[in-house]
Amino acid sequence: MATRRASPLLTLAAAAACGLWLLPSAFVPPALAGSRATGLRGASLLEDAAKLSAFGVTFGVPQAAEARLPDEFVAFAPIVDVLPILPVFFLLLAFLWQ
Repeated sequence: MATRRASPLLTLAAAAACGLWLLPSAFVPPALAGSRATGLRGASLLEDAAKLSAFGVTFGVPQAAEARLPDEFVAFAPIVDVLPILPVFFLLLAFLWQ
């Protein structure tokens, strides 16, 4: 039994509605007349987020460096060690291809 696909027009209308719904949150509201802020609005919130992420990275990186493969996959450790460099090889291949 074949299922009906949503029409592209319906998908486009749903995407446009979501975009229009999110549009007001993309702009910064004007400052209040009585406030005398010296910095940017929301800067303290970003600083707090940056401090929190730096704290998480400081305590998360040593644990990631000590990560081990499960015993069933220890035989594949040499392959896993090489996998992160594969995108570099593809980048070099793109230049050599020309």
